Amino acid sequence: MTIHNKHEIIGKALNILSKNLYPYIEDVIKEFHQDNWLKVVQETLKDEIRQVKKKKSIEKALIEDVSLQLKLIKKQWDKVFKIKLDKAFFLIVEELIEVRNDWAHGSQFSVDDTYRYLDNITRILKIINAEEVKEVEKEKQEVLRLLSQQQFRGETPHSYSVSEEEERQIREQLNELLEKISFQDASLLQLALIHRTYLYENPTEVSEDNNRLEFLGDALLNFLSGEYLYRKYPKMKEGDMTQKRSSLVDNQQLAKFAIDLNLGQFILLSKGEELQGGRENYSLLSDTFEAVIGAYYIDSGIEAVRNFIEPIFAKALEKSVDLEPENESLNIENPKGLFQEFILKNGTDVPRYKTEKCGGSDHEPSFISRVFVANRLYGEGQGGSKKEAEKRAAENALSKLRQRRLI
Repeated sequence: MTIHNKHEIIGKALNILSKNLYPYIEDVIKEFHQDNWLKVVQETLKDEIRQVKKKKSIEKALIEDVSLQLKLIKKQWDKVFKIKLDKAFFLIVEELIEVRNDWAHGSQFSVDDTYRYLDNITRILKIINAEEVKEVEKEKQEVLRLLSQQQFRGETPHSYSVSEEEERQIREQLNELLEKISFQDASLLQLALIHRTYLYENPTEVSEDNNRLEFLGDALLNFLSGEYLYRKYPKMKEGDMTQKRSSLVDNQQLAKFAIDLNLGQFILLSKGEELQGGRENYSLLSDTFEAVIGAYYIDSGIEAVRNFIEPIFAKALEKSVDLEPENESLNIENPKGLFQEFILKNGTDVPRYKTEKCGGSDHEPSFISRVFVANRLYGEGQGGSKKEAEKRAAENALSKLRQRRLI
């Protein structure tokens, strides 16, 4: 596979999605409409079906065409699928309808778009417990690996270019930060510091914000943290590595990395965001750190990013190890109960667990669970059963609270 056949990669992923999504759709529609399900499909997709060859049955057309499958979910969302799936699923479906149309018309895809579309397809496959999710996940990681090799600088130019004098001024302004993370092109670093509110308030001063860099940085941090843990812990189980990776790249931890770099001092914010304490906002700091990592990758390549981030990961892991005896002293026999007790004591919503199959076989399945409170992710864990995965998610949530000295 080469970096240039992104169209082929997306096509393959859409085929896998089609193959696995149809049985799920059929089960859900049948459950709701029973024996009338095909009539419901025909009525729902009557405009689309007119374009299908007459000799092809409705069922065969639906089996073969992922576009029809996605449109059926969208059109039957309020009546059927909304009961079983969340809003994020609906938004992914909407985007993938457009992706499939672009693919069918031979459109070219950028590398970061390819990665995002593959990521969205894997999300759907995981939710419907499709075993072939690993194939798309493998393609997704391959795209990122090839990005690392070729440094795709020429493929994703940024429009925020400056003159030599402006570059000199930027270096003076960001001198303290540039001493910690050395950029060849300082304007890329400045772009990573432009929050969307600043662009909105100053549209004539800047033409771009850091959202795209944030997206790239998020992908890189997930990849590099996984790679680092794989090398550092050769005998560690997949579930334990997943938990450790989560602790390295969650919002709280990335915000701490940003604080260590003093990023808050340099972020370009709107006046309103500044007054609301944006420079100390953990979510904003986390997003900015991701953007800086994305910018550094474009500027200097994967090895520079790896050399910069791995010592930071190592330091974070050392701190978590230092805290482990304290966590063990809690002697947690019922982590779900203890976590719920803490949450209710602080007067918030009851913890809600989202658990789904993420791999393994029928005899030895693997599940991943995420625990949310008021739609905020507190922890995640993986195990051989739903019960074990939820227990680990609660343990992960308690560990994070312990590290923040909240318990």
